[in-house]
Amino acid sequence: MKIGVIADTHIPDLRRSLPARVMEIFSSVEIVLHAGDITALDVLQQLQESVSLTFAVFGDHDKPEVRTYLQESQVLEFGGLRVGLIHGHPDTRSGFNERIARWLRRDPYNAEYIQFILSRFNNVDAIVFGHTHVPYAKMHEGVFLFNPGSINPLNNSEPSVGLLEITSRGIRGRVLPI
Repeated sequence: MKIGVIADTHIPDLRRSLPARVMEIFSSVEIVLHAGDITALDVLQQLQESVSLTFAVFGDHDKPEVRTYLQESQVLEFGGLRVGLIHGHPDTRSGFNERIARWLRRDPYNAEYIQFILSRFNNVDAIVFGHTHVPYAKMHEGVFLFNPGSINPLNNSEPSVGLLEITSRGIRGRVLPI
Protein backbone atom coordinates (compact mmCIF):
# COMPACT_ATOMS: atom_id res chain seq x y z
CA MET A 1 0.00 0.00 0.00
CA LYS A 2 1.31 3.46 -0.92
CA ILE A 3 0.33 6.49 1.13
CA GLY A 4 1.08 10.08 0.17
CA VAL A 5 2.12 12.35 3.03
CA ILE A 6 2.05 16.13 3.05
CA ALA A 7 2.29 18.78 5.78
CA ASP A 8 2.52 22.52 6.25
CA THR A 9 0.91 23.55 2.96
CA HIS A 10 -0.15 26.95 4.37
CA ILE A 11 -2.44 27.66 1.40
CA PRO A 12 -3.22 30.47 0.66
CA ASP A 13 -1.05 32.08 3.37
CA LEU A 14 2.37 31.12 1.91
CA ARG A 15 1.39 29.72 -1.49
CA ARG A 16 -1.65 30.06 -3.75
CA SER A 17 -2.19 26.38 -4.49
CA LEU A 18 -0.67 22.93 -4.41
CA PRO A 19 2.14 22.56 -6.94
CA ALA A 20 1.25 20.34 -9.90
CA ARG A 21 4.18 18.08 -8.97
CA VAL A 22 2.42 17.15 -5.71
CA MET A 23 -0.62 15.86 -7.59
CA GLU A 24 1.67 14.04 -10.02
CA ILE A 25 3.47 12.25 -7.16
CA PHE A 26 0.20 11.43 -5.40
CA SER A 27 -1.42 10.02 -8.56
CA SER A 28 -0.09 6.56 -7.64
CA VAL A 29 -1.23 6.51 -3.99
CA GLU A 30 -4.38 5.09 -2.45
CA ILE A 31 -4.48 7.41 0.56
CA VAL A 32 -3.12 10.83 1.52
CA LEU A 33 -2.25 11.95 5.05
CA HIS A 34 -2.04 15.70 5.73
CA ALA A 35 -0.19 16.51 8.97
CA GLY A 36 -1.66 19.97 9.57
CA ASP A 37 -1.19 23.65 8.84
CA ILE A 38 -3.51 23.29 5.89
CA THR A 39 -5.00 26.79 6.43
CA ALA A 40 -7.75 26.39 3.78
CA LEU A 41 -10.21 23.54 3.29
CA ASP A 42 -9.78 23.87 -0.49
CA VAL A 43 -6.51 21.94 -0.13
CA LEU A 44 -8.28 18.95 1.42
CA GLN A 45 -11.03 19.12 -1.21
CA GLN A 46 -8.43 19.07 -3.98
CA LEU A 47 -6.67 16.07 -2.43
CA GLN A 48 -9.97 14.27 -1.81
CA GLU A 49 -11.02 14.74 -5.45
CA SER A 50 -7.69 13.48 -6.77
CA VAL A 51 -7.05 10.69 -4.25
CA SER A 52 -9.86 8.47 -3.06
CA LEU A 53 -9.21 8.88 0.66
CA THR A 54 -7.62 11.76 2.60
CA PHE A 55 -7.04 11.98 6.36
CA ALA A 56 -5.91 15.20 8.04
CA VAL A 57 -5.32 16.81 11.41
CA PHE A 58 -5.16 20.49 12.26
CA GLY A 59 -2.01 22.44 13.03
CA ASP A 60 -1.25 25.55 15.04
CA HIS A 61 -1.79 27.85 12.04
CA ASP A 62 -5.15 26.39 11.02
CA LYS A 63 -8.09 28.73 11.33
CA PRO A 64 -11.27 27.85 13.29
CA GLU A 65 -13.15 26.97 10.08
CA VAL A 66 -10.52 24.27 9.37
CA ARG A 67 -10.31 23.08 12.99
CA THR A 68 -14.08 22.55 13.04
CA TYR A 69 -13.71 19.60 10.68
CA LEU A 70 -10.48 18.07 11.98
CA GLN A 71 -9.04 16.51 15.11
CA GLU A 72 -5.71 17.38 16.72
CA SER A 73 -4.55 13.78 16.29
CA GLN A 74 -5.71 10.45 14.93
CA VAL A 75 -4.60 6.83 15.01
CA LEU A 76 -5.19 5.04 11.72
CA GLU A 77 -4.61 1.40 10.82
CA PHE A 78 -3.18 0.34 7.47
CA GLY A 79 -2.18 -3.24 6.68
CA GLY A 80 -2.25 -4.15 10.37
CA LEU A 81 0.08 -1.27 11.34
CA ARG A 82 -1.04 1.58 13.58
CA VAL A 83 -0.04 5.06 12.40
CA GLY A 84 -0.40 8.15 14.57
CA LEU A 85 -1.09 11.40 12.71
CA ILE A 86 -0.41 14.74 14.39
CA HIS A 87 0.90 18.16 13.46
CA GLY A 88 3.51 18.21 16.23
CA HIS A 89 3.10 21.66 17.74
CA PRO A 90 3.51 21.95 21.50
CA ASP A 91 0.79 23.42 23.70
CA THR A 92 1.10 27.19 23.35
CA ARG A 93 -0.07 27.77 26.92
CA SER A 94 3.05 26.31 28.50
CA GLY A 95 6.64 27.42 28.92
CA PHE A 96 7.53 24.13 27.24
CA ASN A 97 6.41 25.66 23.94
CA GLU A 98 8.93 28.49 24.25
CA ARG A 99 11.78 26.06 25.02
CA ILE A 100 10.82 23.85 22.07
CA ALA A 101 10.63 26.89 19.75
CA ARG A 102 14.17 27.93 20.73
CA TRP A 103 15.50 24.40 20.21
CA LEU A 104 13.65 23.95 16.92
CA ARG A 105 15.38 27.03 15.52
CA ARG A 106 18.77 25.45 16.33
CA ASP A 107 18.02 21.76 15.87
CA PRO A 108 14.50 20.79 14.81
CA TYR A 109 15.01 17.20 15.92
CA ASN A 110 16.55 17.57 19.35
CA ALA A 111 15.96 14.86 21.96
CA GLU A 112 13.27 16.78 23.85
CA TYR A 113 11.21 17.37 20.69
CA ILE A 114 11.51 13.69 19.66
CA GLN A 115 10.30 12.66 23.13
CA PHE A 116 7.41 15.13 22.83
CA ILE A 117 6.33 13.53 19.52
CA LEU A 118 6.68 10.00 20.92
CA SER A 119 4.66 10.91 24.01
CA ARG A 120 1.61 11.85 21.94
CA PHE A 121 0.71 8.22 21.15
CA ASN A 122 0.77 4.79 22.75
CA ASN A 123 1.06 1.51 20.89
CA VAL A 124 1.72 2.80 17.35
CA ASP A 125 4.14 1.56 14.72
CA ALA A 126 4.70 4.97 13.14
CA ILE A 127 3.98 8.65 13.75
CA VAL A 128 3.46 11.05 10.86
CA PHE A 129 3.91 14.70 11.80
CA GLY A 130 4.76 18.12 10.39
CA HIS A 131 5.35 21.51 12.05
CA THR A 132 9.12 21.82 11.49
CA HIS A 133 8.98 22.08 7.65
CA VAL A 134 12.10 19.89 7.68
CA PRO A 135 11.98 16.24 6.47
CA TYR A 136 12.66 13.45 8.93
CA ALA A 137 12.54 9.65 8.71
CA LYS A 138 14.03 7.63 11.59
CA MET A 139 13.20 4.89 14.06
CA HIS A 140 12.99 5.85 17.75
CA GLU A 141 12.15 3.36 20.46
CA GLY A 142 10.65 0.99 17.87
CA VAL A 143 8.46 3.71 16.31
CA PHE A 144 9.07 5.08 12.82
CA LEU A 145 8.88 8.90 12.93
CA PHE A 146 8.14 10.50 9.57
CA ASN A 147 7.88 14.16 8.58
CA PRO A 148 7.57 14.78 4.82
CA GLY A 149 8.93 18.31 5.09
CA SER A 150 6.85 21.01 3.44
CA ILE A 151 6.04 22.57 0.11
CA ASN A 152 7.19 25.71 1.97
CA PRO A 153 10.59 24.66 3.33
CA LEU A 154 12.72 26.20 6.07
CA ASN A 155 16.40 25.83 7.01
CA ASN A 156 17.65 25.53 3.41
CA SER A 157 15.73 22.30 2.75
CA GLU A 158 13.93 21.64 -0.54
CA PRO A 159 10.15 21.70 -0.97
CA SER A 160 9.01 18.12 -0.44
CA VAL A 161 6.27 15.59 0.21
CA GLY A 162 6.52 12.00 1.36
CA LEU A 163 5.52 8.49 0.44
CA LEU A 164 4.92 5.75 2.97
CA GLU A 165 4.93 2.18 1.80
CA ILE A 166 3.31 -0.46 3.96
CA THR A 167 4.13 -4.08 3.21
CA SER A 168 4.03 -7.35 5.09
CA ARG A 169 7.57 -6.54 6.27
CA GLY A 170 6.63 -3.19 7.82
CA ILE A 171 6.61 0.49 6.97
CA ARG A 172 9.15 2.66 5.24
CA GLY A 173 9.10 6.26 4.13
CA ARG A 174 10.73 8.33 1.44
CA VAL A 175 10.93 12.09 1.13
CA LEU A 176 10.49 13.31 -2.44
CA PRO A 177 11.51 16.78 -3.63
CA ILE A 178 8.88 18.63 -5.63
